[in-house]
Amino acid sequence: MKKSWSFTDTYGKEHSIVYKAGFGLKLIVDGTTYKLKSQSWWVNVIDYSIEIAGTDIRLVAIGTKVDVAINGVYIGSGQPYVPVQANTPAWVWVLVGISAVVGFFCNSALGVVVGVAFGTLYINSAISGKKGKVVIMFIIWAVLQTIMAVLAVMAQTALYYM
Repeated sequence: MKKSWSFTDTYGKEHSIVYKAGFGLKLIVDGTTYKLKSQSWWVNVIDYSIEIAGTDIRLVAIGTKVDVAINGVYIGSGQPYVPVQANTPAWVWVLVGISAVVGFFCNSALGVVVGVAFGTLYINSAISGKKGKVVIMFIIWAVLQTIMAVLAVMAQTALYYM
């Protein structure tokens, strides 16, 4: 995945910002490459700061959602910048881990994919201040994982008796 933005600093100089995700995470600002590391093992979470010509630039990536904040305002959405780590309670990170690990034990690789996708939703909801939505999403995840596990057992049993 590759995303790019450009902005003009206070001196009138144009700058380019490119985010590349694939085999390694990279931020390229005016040709200078910075290697990035996710803050979470389960979900791609990056909140990286850099300063150019007195302009505060923040690259924020949660899952596949990526945006750049310049001087406290996101370019893509126009919303004010909210720090990821500071506004995500520890219990949300615990739910992300539970979703991935339990998803693996219940439904193998598909369970992990579903768990990580829901983990991204948990973090986005927590940053938005919708902590009740996080709990509802976790309950939906638990029901979905249970349904998937029951269907897998039923399919396995049906194949065994054929």
